[in-house]
Amino acid sequence: MENIQKYCVIDCRVSDNIQLFGNSLGDQETIGRLVAKKLGFEVAEVFRKPHSATTTERDDIQEVIDFIKKDKRIIKYYIVKSIDRLTRGGYPEYMRIKDELEKIGVKIIDAQGIIQPNRNTLEHFGGNIHYGWSMHSPSESAEMLEAYKGKAEVRDILTRLVGAEISLVQDGYSVRRAPDGLKNNHITVDGKKKVIREADPTRVDYFLRMFELLSDGIDYPEVVSRLNSIGFRTKTYQKWDRSDKEHPRIVGRRGGIPLTVKQLQRYILQTEYAGINYEKWTRHNPIKLRQFDGIVSIDIFNRANRGKIYIKINKDQSIKILHNHSAWSKVRRFRDNPKYPWKCILCPLCHSEMLASVSKGKYPAYHCGGWTGKGIKRTHKYYRIPQNEFEKAVRSYFDSLKFNDGFLAGLELHLLDKYREREKEILKDSSAISRTVSDLKSELAKKLDTLDSVENLVVKRMIETHIAGLDTQIKQVEEERDKIEINEKSIRTFRQYAGYIMEHPSKILTEAEDLRSRRTLLSLFFEEIPTYQEILNGTPKLTSLFKLSDEFKANKSQLVTLQGVEPWFSA
Repeated sequence: MENIQKYCVIDCRVSDNIQLFGNSLGDQETIGRLVAKKLGFEVAEVFRKPHSATTTERDDIQEVIDFIKKDKRIIKYYIVKSIDRLTRGGYPEYMRIKDELEKIGVKIIDAQGIIQPNRNTLEHFGGNIHYGWSMHSPSESAEMLEAYKGKAEVRDILTRLVGAEISLVQDGYSVRRAPDGLKNNHITVDGKKKVIREADPTRVDYFLRMFELLSDGIDYPEVVSRLNSIGFRTKTYQKWDRSDKEHPRIVGRRGGIPLTVKQLQRYILQTEYAGINYEKWTRHNPIKLRQFDGIVSIDIFNRANRGKIYIKINKDQSIKILHNHSAWSKVRRFRDNPKYPWKCILCPLCHSEMLASVSKGKYPAYHCGGWTGKGIKRTHKYYRIPQNEFEKAVRSYFDSLKFNDGFLAGLELHLLDKYREREKEILKDSSAISRTVSDLKSELAKKLDTLDSVENLVVKRMIETHIAGLDTQIKQVEEERDKIEINEKSIRTFRQYAGYIMEHPSKILTEAEDLRSRRTLLSLFFEEIPTYQEILNGTPKLTSLFKLSDEFKANKSQLVTLQGVEPWFSA
């Protein structure tokens, strides 16, 4: 029995691919072979791999176990440099791996000599008397200590490493891969290497157009269509085959696909495009990035995000991030009722939207105060205003709104100036779309040539499907090019349409489809939604486009004392 050859495997592990190309694996293999030679073992296999020993999902351990099970030689020993090379998950994880190996008759041997063979506490009785409870490891406490030391070492290393990165992030520097459209730039500050963000010249134009189009109010699907038409494809990254642990190789690429609405929405939420970092490591406090003001202004970022995420600059220049924010977000949304179109006007006491109903035995009216019937109590006494009085006052005010002098002429000049500013961008987009069409047609021609030479029916159908897809893409891109070809005549037509809408505010607002549309239209006329008392007094905060007619100003004193209004404010 003594002449039977004993076989072992040697396990060499490093934490990542960076360590893989250092000397650590070679050193571990050398040490393992010396141990095997000393003990008289034949090395059946050496496993060299990058794998974090802090995880419990150890496919590398399973790879060793599978090898031992399948190998025709009887392998009884598993050699590692030290316990912390086997695992850094602490004693429970170490015991789990040790038990897995013992189930297939394999013992762990460490080069440090800490792990000792099991002993039988009943061996002094001779014979083969032993039980599960009588077998124990005399080095159990030492193994436990080493396993915990490995775990503690990982904690200390990660605390130093991650702590340093958190400090850099909180100081406005970057440590991770840059978002698409940006790139990392390594600089030296006080003799130390640090990373800042900057625009990626090969990708940034796509993201500038993305934010500009969204800030102009264009819908997400249309923005996606425009960007894809000018050639946008998601950034490509290399795919690696790591089956050969020592020599991982590139086997393909991922990315390079057209933009989708969901991806667009994920892109624009990233505050780094506006030069601000906002994440867990900043304790969700916005931090201004070092030496980088972003690729878009905060105003464009906010308009593009439409309140989903909003960057607010306070008077003291501090920054605050708001979610689902709107200048009108304090307005409580109640059920729409077309019989009462002016519920969007606010109560003068609590600044909530008015309610409206017909009470039993009473007239239809707008009202506020007391319990609303929806489990909400408003903090003032109940009052009602007859519907005809309320709506007459509101219509009277809106009918008195006039444009500021020279507005329409100025509007057309302003639009023409804007057109001149955007003309280069339009031509650039049109040119990019033409290139995309040309590329697609070139690819289509190649596929058609290939189709003629293919005989396999399955391959032929696949190529025909691809050709149909290319044809559809070409049509979509050409349609997109037609959309953006605007001219000065288009601007004058828009000016006339805008003038018509804004010259008839009362009619437009009354005929709006629902409260949501009416609130949106109100934002054209007012900086803030007015209260009913402000309507009566003629004191709402108008936008710069409008002014009140002189007739209303002369008669507003009569409106202030409309019957039923004065008693509200005695409560």
